[in-house]
Amino acid sequence: MKYLLKHIAIVLVISLSVVSFNLSAQNKFVQVQGDIKLDTLINRNIEVNKASNSIQGFRIQIFFGSERKSAQDARTKFTQLHPGFDTYLIYQQPYFKVRVGDFRTKLEAHNLYRKVLPEFERVFIIPDRINFPKL
Repeated sequence: MKYLLKHIAIVLVISLSVVSFNLSAQNKFVQVQGDIKLDTLINRNIEVNKASNSIQGFRIQIFFGSERKSAQDARTKFTQLHPGFDTYLIYQQPYFKVRVGDFRTKLEAHNLYRKVLPEFERVFIIPDRINFPKL
């Protein structure tokens, strides 16, 4: 509870320090004056999000090794056992990685993780940039 109240107080103090309100009772209007740097930062964030084709999420890593053939075999095995999930073969020198799925939360990834755990040697839930969910 103290943690929540502390964060609410910090957000309130920051909000009041960044944005000043000028209230006029005679004209009955509210004028909001904000720092130009804040508007620039918000606009830059909007542009970056528009340009990106991905969001932060989670994937399950089912293979990590230096042999491409072993990575492709692990990818094929997963595809045969669990059709319908996207698979990704990633090369980060000198290692190949096979990651599966596009999960927005770790909880979503955990269901598949439990199914895959006995089928592969090393299985991890990894934070990664994921594709947008299909609508």
